[in-house]
Amino acid sequence: MTKIAKNDEEAWKIQEQYEGKPHGWVQWKGTNVCMDVYCKCGYHSHIDSDFVYNIQCPNCGTIYMVNGHVEFIEIEEGRDSGCLKVSELDYADKQYMK
Repeated sequence: MTKIAKNDEEAWKIQEQYEGKPHGWVQWKGTNVCMDVYCKCGYHSHIDSDFVYNIQCPNCGTIYMVNGHVEFIEIEEGRDSGCLKVSELDYADKQYMK
């Protein structure tokens, strides 16, 4: 289902919240993002940019708010090497806060 909002404020209210579901939240802090983008018109591209709160399709002109939620999908088997464990993340955060 494609969601349509009149403006950023309305888009914020109707975005998927993932309440009660595993998820992450991208905290946009003006850092560079590398993202593949796909529009409803079929256009797709790749962007490397700062401050990607909204994007506009150069083909059809549609403007999208970039939702900060990231879906987490549980895996039963697979790689655990290179996987950031939450306790390590907590440790990194504590070191950063010093």
